[in-house]
Amino acid sequence: MKTNKLVKILSLAISLTLSFALLAGCSNNGDTSRQIPDEGDTSAVEIKVGVCAGPYEDMFREAIEPSLKEKGYTLEYVQFSDYVQPNRALDAGEINVNIFQHSVYLKNFSEEHGLDLVHITEIPTAGMGIFSDGTASIDKVQDGAEVAIPNDVTNLARAIRVLEQAGLVRLDPDVDPAEATQYTLSENPKNLKFVEIEAPQLPRSLESVDLAVINGNFALDAGLNLSDALFNEKLQEGYVNVIAVRAEDENAEFAKDIVSTVHSDAFRSVIEDDSKQYVSFFRPKDYEQ
Repeated sequence: MKTNKLVKILSLAISLTLSFALLAGCSNNGDTSRQIPDEGDTSAVEIKVGVCAGPYEDMFREAIEPSLKEKGYTLEYVQFSDYVQPNRALDAGEINVNIFQHSVYLKNFSEEHGLDLVHITEIPTAGMGIFSDGTASIDKVQDGAEVAIPNDVTNLARAIRVLEQAGLVRLDPDVDPAEATQYTLSENPKNLKFVEIEAPQLPRSLESVDLAVINGNFALDAGLNLSDALFNEKLQEGYVNVIAVRAEDENAEFAKDIVSTVHSDAFRSVIEDDSKQYVSFFRPKDYEQ
């Protein structure tokens, strides 16, 4: 009898222990159900945004972030100091989205480095400008003037095309404009001399050159006013800035919510605010849609 009682007591103790263990596994501390939110549920989703300091980070914070927060997202910004790491970090999954580049650069960079990245929407863009500390107008550019241009392939070609738009050079018609360089000119009537510099450093070069063709974001970041440029770029297709994600995330809920925000009245109200820097930016063709 005593042996049977002991067996029953031990069995009951084991059953109670297993029951408590199963209950503990279902408690809040062990709940993993929030790791994969239901469709349309964004309360558990954090978006890591890759940015280069300047107007596009400002744009995301001021014109996009508020609407995403209203939808329940949390955001973290990861800053980069060059044009290379934001795409590498995106491909590696270290960030979810980046905002700093135009679609031509994204396409070329992705193909060159074997990355599967896509853009989900265009955004208002600060075009390149020809700036000078000592020249009053394009008509006053001196013979033999030294011109600083970006040293990365895509923006270098773009800068040469801006100089052509301004009437300072003429491209060889037999050369693909996307591959234009200072060595593919058919005409250089002012005998301009070119200095290739990393794009972020172009504003600093104004102290040592006659002209500099500067990306709009770097010009603004350096305190330059786009309206003070001797000439402003007329943006061509492919050179409007974009928001990029991994191809696998193109149809993800967070990507769709970013796109809908960029095409919302709330976004446009920030862009059209006369007190903000975006009011002079080039508008994408689907800006009103």
